[in-house]
Amino acid sequence: MSTVPTLARSYEVLRPKVLERLLELRATLDPSLGRLDDPTARAQIGAVLDHLGNFIATGDFGLHRGFLHTFLAMRAAEAQSSASVLAMLVAIGDTAAQVALTRVTATTARAVNDLIAEELARRIAQRAELARRAHEAAR
Repeated sequence: MSTVPTLARSYEVLRPKVLERLLELRATLDPSLGRLDDPTARAQIGAVLDHLGNFIATGDFGLHRGFLHTFLAMRAAEAQSSASVLAMLVAIGDTAAQVALTRVTATTARAVNDLIAEELARRIAQRAELARRAHEAAR
């Protein structure tokens, strides 16, 4: 059974948060992105995220490679070295992973807190019941 559809759906759910985080970090990802206005930076980063999502969903390496070839050429035309483009793409992937892990960590912490609260409520109810029985037995 393939996990690609689940992974692709998860990516699409997280994509807006990833995009917002990348926009916050854009100047550190790539100085040229830092010089762009918000709509232009959003469009450029969004295009990268779209292609990453497409690759996750389809696994079509040829299509992904074609996008990367075009992206490298576009960035070279903006006087960006291959190394800086690679660093930016890795940073985008790392940021996406951090956003996903932050969400998982927050969800996990909430679930553990809920479990602790449920156990505490069970023990409080149990204590109350024992106190009630002791009170009845003392009569």
